[in-house]
Amino acid sequence: MNAFDLSPAQIRNRLILQAQQAALAAGLRPQPARCPPGHGEAAACVPVVPCVSVAAGDAVRLAESDHRYATGPLRLRIVRIRADINEWYEGEWVWLEGVEIGPDDQDGPLRPVLARVAALRPDR
Repeated sequence: MNAFDLSPAQIRNRLILQAQQAALAAGLRPQPARCPPGHGEAAACVPVVPCVSVAAGDAVRLAESDHRYATGPLRLRIVRIRADINEWYEGEWVWLEGVEIGPDDQDGPLRPVLARVAALRPDR
């Protein structure tokens, strides 16, 4: 995967994560969370970590309206839930990394997906 495979938001989030990791390695104290533009005063803005009902290894089926940066319905076997970059989606969306499951039930490519939390239910 290279920079051309990522959305601007994914690139931004990766840069923030790298900066946070570098600051921790240098022994700097973490700064309080800042609000995204348009969210009012920082004191009123508290990042929300979403509560999801799926875990790594679960397969999920998402309608087109329940995920971003792709078209059509999607079946995904979750590899990782990215709790480190989900704080700015107000608990409604979560970044997942998973293996796309094709129509023939064969594993496809590994891909990041921004998914609606309310739509995440294990695909039985």
